[in-house]
Amino acid sequence: MRALSSPLSSRAESTRLVLVAALIGLFGAVGGIVFQFAIRLATRGFAMLGDCLGRTGPWTAALVPALVLAAGAVALLGVERLFPGHALGYGFPRFLEMVHLEGARVKRRWMIVKTLGSAIALGAGASVGREGPIAQIGGSIGSAIARILHTPAKHMRLLVACGAAAGIATTFNAPIGSVMFAQEIVLQGRVELAHFSLVIVSAATAVVAARASGAVETVFHARPFVLAGYHELASYALMGVLLGLLAAAYVRLFHGALACAERTRLGTASKLVIGLTLVGLVGTALPRNLSDGYPTIDAALAGQLPWPAMATLAVAKILTSVLSLASGAPGGVFGPIFFIGAMTGGTFRALFEALFPGFTGPRGSYALVGLSALLAACTHAPLTALFLLFETTGTYQVALPALVTVGLAVVVASSIEAESIDTLGLTRAGKSLTPPREQIMDLIPVEAAFHDDFRSVPARASLVDLLRIVSESSGSAFPVLDAGGRLLGTISLHDVRPLLLDLGAGEAVIAADLCDPHTPTVTPATSLGQALRRMESDRREEIPVVDPADPGHVVGMLSRGDVIRAYNRSLLGLRMMGDAAGGAAPPLWSRGYRVISLAVPPTWSGRTLRELDCRARLGVNVLAVEQGDLPGHRFEIPDPDRPLARGDTLVVAGPAAAVSRLESMPPGSWSSGGNQT
Repeated sequence: MRALSSPLSSRAESTRLVLVAALIGLFGAVGGIVFQFAIRLATRGFAMLGDCLGRTGPWTAALVPALVLAAGAVALLGVERLFPGHALGYGFPRFLEMVHLEGARVKRRWMIVKTLGSAIALGAGASVGREGPIAQIGGSIGSAIARILHTPAKHMRLLVACGAAAGIATTFNAPIGSVMFAQEIVLQGRVELAHFSLVIVSAATAVVAARASGAVETVFHARPFVLAGYHELASYALMGVLLGLLAAAYVRLFHGALACAERTRLGTASKLVIGLTLVGLVGTALPRNLSDGYPTIDAALAGQLPWPAMATLAVAKILTSVLSLASGAPGGVFGPIFFIGAMTGGTFRALFEALFPGFTGPRGSYALVGLSALLAACTHAPLTALFLLFETTGTYQVALPALVTVGLAVVVASSIEAESIDTLGLTRAGKSLTPPREQIMDLIPVEAAFHDDFRSVPARASLVDLLRIVSESSGSAFPVLDAGGRLLGTISLHDVRPLLLDLGAGEAVIAADLCDPHTPTVTPATSLGQALRRMESDRREEIPVVDPADPGHVVGMLSRGDVIRAYNRSLLGLRMMGDAAGGAAPPLWSRGYRVISLAVPPTWSGRTLRELDCRARLGVNVLAVEQGDLPGHRFEIPDPDRPLARGDTLVVAGPAAAVSRLESMPPGSWSSGGNQT
């Protein structure tokens, strides 16, 4: 968890936010209860429709699930007609986009739209989950209450997360798991520690209110967990690796199907009806596969399903969940992931037991751990998965095997696919939920910021010589070089200060004795983000920049001040770009901003950046220039009046569309600075 130091401005503000969080928790519980009621109502309605269809003839009876889902598709199209653009599809990535890139202003109509749409989809039997929709409903409630009470914009994101946590807490009867959900998934691991208690207040209020109404109960009913012995952790570790591989494959299959559905020439109505009808046809052969399948998961946890049935259901759920969401059915992915993980875990246990008889515990235990591990691997949210597992099952005996399996599954999945199932689509669309500071810093190389006017210290310099060098320099750290000019380490002002009290040691101490040989170094190609993280982890104010071909050769020093100045210059340039375009500065690098390196085209040679006016004519900003005629090829902050030369390289930033146009333009068309665009 990355803590951002932003304390509450006053006790009054703190008290007010706690009350707002509690209010959001209360209304979030109401939203969750209404959502559950809507699902039950829709399920009864479609069951009655199925009974009626089943009595009309033998062929109709055989195709009841397909016909019911086709009717559900028609009902969903009716909701989409009432709320165009909001009722259909997997909406959770769009929710994250609103939270992180659009000021956390979640649309109020989502309270109604997501309730109706998801209840219809689940009631008809679509292979979707209820967790994403209830998080969106809760987030919409949080956003609405925050705006009604005129809450400052800086708190909006946190209060939306409070609403999402309240909705999840009500659905799963899991206050701790819902807090982890808000922190890891909604807030993407970034939360202000001073405000973290607000999410806890909201989730606790929601659970208390829901329990008082008698509207919640434990979602899954696991049998007592049994661990045959510590040797069994080996089988759980292997299952974690396999589930990590499965998670990466499922995430890519899921988003590949979404992309294919967007490219198809079928209309929205055709895609939805055809897709859900196909899901219904699978349901005629495998009725346990319909809807979120929680009763079937319970049967797997109880060890009541044979492994061939579980293996078949796992494959069927992979296909039907992808088909349901790609065709436009509203819903979440937690439910299908729970289902696939439980069935895969039970199947794995049966196959492992066949190879090593007596090695494993009951099949229900593996289904239980598999459920959690696949969720963690797909969402990259291990704490959410673990605490939901503990709370929804009401047992903590599973902790040790779950930690082993979940940890390995997350490591394997994230090493194959760096993005989670919720963020991969946004990343492919050029949208990043990363804060602007971190993203910009990771795009700027150290060579655009470090200084080469540093003072070094000979390894055999005495204390008197060392103090003279320090007094003549404004640096805070000094590289110590041996007789051959190679780096031995660094000496900081902190290292020198104690010696000022013991001047008698001046003749006995040399610089080589004082230097730290374990100082971190960076190269000119290292990003400023990486450099700053190294400085923070080692508590350094200044570190050497070395030649990548010769790590002992120091080419400069990089200080925190250098990093901050480079960041501020780049951020100012982007703001100027936004102002020049007549709009506000791009918030949080949203809507697909890119940074590229670009060779100066021949037609720009001899012209200045002021003359080319890239911001006005091309909609991009030049952040740095690498002069090709200078030794060392260093990036520098651009001088608007220096003529560009053939061989120079520009670091260009701007909206993805503008940068792509610039990349695709023939060099000859750049002669007027890009007026053609």
